[in-house]
Amino acid sequence: AADGGSYAPAAPALPAVEDGALLLVQWYAAGAALREPEAGAARCRAALDALAVRLGRRLPRPLEAADAVKALSAQLFAEDGFRGNEVDYYAPQNSLLDRVLESRTGIPISLSVLFAAVCRRVGVQLDMIGLPGHFLLATRPTPTTPRTFVDVFNGGRLLGLRECEEIVTSYGIGWSDSMVTPVPMSEVWTRMVRNLHNASWRAGDVTNARLLEHLLACCSASTTAAARAARPPVPYPGVSAEAAEAAGGGEGTQASHMMMSVPEMQALLQMLAASAQVQAAAPPG
Repeated sequence: AADGGSYAPAAPALPAVEDGALLLVQWYAAGAALREPEAGAARCRAALDALAVRLGRRLPRPLEAADAVKALSAQLFAEDGFRGNEVDYYAPQNSLLDRVLESRTGIPISLSVLFAAVCRRVGVQLDMIGLPGHFLLATRPTPTTPRTFVDVFNGGRLLGLRECEEIVTSYGIGWSDSMVTPVPMSEVWTRMVRNLHNASWRAGDVTNARLLEHLLACCSASTTAAARAARPPVPYPGVSAEAAEAAGGGEGTQASHMMMSVPEMQALLQMLAASAQVQAAAPPG
């Protein structure tokens, strides 16, 4: 971020927090957008840049991470009307960053990626926290400042460690400080693919579900069936256990630790997209 409260988008070192989500935006490009698959990602980056410009203008100097998350929570949720989609929680659009930016609704993991991407643009790095039953963000601690946790699904509510413990124990799960260990971005992106896979099956979109299975199959690591059975899906606040079970668990559960890197995802998406274009061009019958 520049001095004086201004902000100028800089070229960050890759991968950025939103890179995996933008690959999914490209994958879901439809119709004419397929001719310019990068266009949707470029629009998302421009929208994130614009949000960061507004945020940068209101931030004090010197900047503390807690100042940034408080200011962005007010900007996104109080002013711009972003919110968690409790009405249609398992809809595919909740996991696609371009749709989240357009509709201003999403689920915890997609709203977290959006929030963290904007903060990164003003020089604040946030950690992804995958609690059992919920997904949060956290500032990074300093010798004099503890972490602040951000619940983006619930209006950007700021939490301390005790409130995190209360979320977990509300599901009858014993608390451990290890539950607020940051999860790697590869796991975040793979959970987004898994959410889209579950949503496709629920919507009866078998073709897309099968394609997304190819993405999941290329993850570098996964839990065994026995391990998944030992950790049943835990719903988010406001989502029934039956709904979570039907969807195969939310992205905040610990039912899956499948991970995929950005290059792996990008290569597979390119391969599948090329295959889909060949199939579309083939004569019927």
